Amino acid sequence: MKLMHGTLLLLLACAPPLAGQTAPPAELAAARKAIEAGNVAYKAAFLASDAEALARVYDAGGARLNEGGKVIRGRQAIARDVARFLAEVGAVRVGIETAEVWLVDDVAYETGAWSYAFHPKGKAEQRIGGRYVTLWKRQADGGWRIWADMGVPGT
Repeated sequence: MKLMHGTLLLLLACAPPLAGQTAPPAELAAARKAIEAGNVAYKAAFLASDAEALARVYDAGGARLNEGGKVIRGRQAIARDVARFLAEVGAVRVGIETAEVWLVDDVAYETGAWSYAFHPKGKAEQRIGGRYVTLWKRQADGGWRIWADMGVPGT
């Protein structure tokens, strides 16, 4: 409940800048296309059990909020954390359904629904999912990487 409450507070804090957002349609479309490609790479990395590939989807200073509310920051730390998860559960089929994308300056705010399906050794297939907020940061080369990834399990 604390995790969900914190995420809701973050969304409320972002609401004023997002409400005034007036990104040109072409710029927003380009950001959405880059985010879609990033999500494809994210899903492929989990399916291949490739924690290093997954970490490359993140900004060098990017952060990932774990299920227990722990923030993992930086590509190397993200790769180590995801590698531990993958060692326990094996390949993960990821679903990402983007609901909205807002663009404010060099940050894109993506919301939607996520799901993971995996089959740990000796156990039945497990499915988890919820809602998410992901902040994508425009890179110096014009590309987009995840700056902050916040999933809310069970929502």
